[in-house]
Amino acid sequence: MPHHRRIQVNVGDRQVPVEVVAPDSSADAPGILYLHEIFGVLDAYREDAEDLARHGYVVYLPDLYAGIGATRYCIRAMVHSAGRKNTADNPLAQEVHALLDALKSDNQCNGKLGIIGACLTGGFVLHMAKRPDMQAPVIYHHSLGLEGSGVPRKDNLHEVRLIQGHWAKTDPFCPSRRRRLLREQLGERLEAYEYDMPHGFRSLSRGRPDADVVWQRTLDFFARQLGDTVPSNPG
Repeated sequence: MPHHRRIQVNVGDRQVPVEVVAPDSSADAPGILYLHEIFGVLDAYREDAEDLARHGYVVYLPDLYAGIGATRYCIRAMVHSAGRKNTADNPLAQEVHALLDALKSDNQCNGKLGIIGACLTGGFVLHMAKRPDMQAPVIYHHSLGLEGSGVPRKDNLHEVRLIQGHWAKTDPFCPSRRRRLLREQLGERLEAYEYDMPHGFRSLSRGRPDADVVWQRTLDFFARQLGDTVPSNPG
């Protein structure tokens, strides 16, 4: 059974509570930062975190709304220019960097990092993918980053080595033009998939057959990119 604990991580001027789910093993393991959608931390994400832990990953599941509330967080993300444009120096993106730094320094993490971001937090993955220590970035659609491919032109993606992306074919929150520009910008560095199901692959659309395909492709990507995991009875 996965082990559970709770920690607090300092991000700027506030603390973010993090649910940590780790393998039932004393061996160090790769770390996955799992960012919630606009709905906050759902039990569905906790189920995913447990599954990832059974596959041999240390998972950080932060509550990004803690201390400020969902409304204020979303206002910072969607109304303020830096958040709406998803700039690299956006304070919300800097908080994600701090969470990744905490995960990397966790005594159960071997230093290899992956991340999942969706909808509200999906655009942050584009910036996290530029980190030299980020080996397995995954996007489940990105609603922020309203310029171009999801980042302003000045914040190029030259440093990105590889991203796996999952999108709905028809999605008003992440229109096809944004996805097309991202494919043009990244070329073979983007492993892209599209699905005939609505937005919210691990929440609203979780019960659909294609949602299982999304999850299996995610697990396969983590296994390829992070490697050397020792599953503890995955299933």
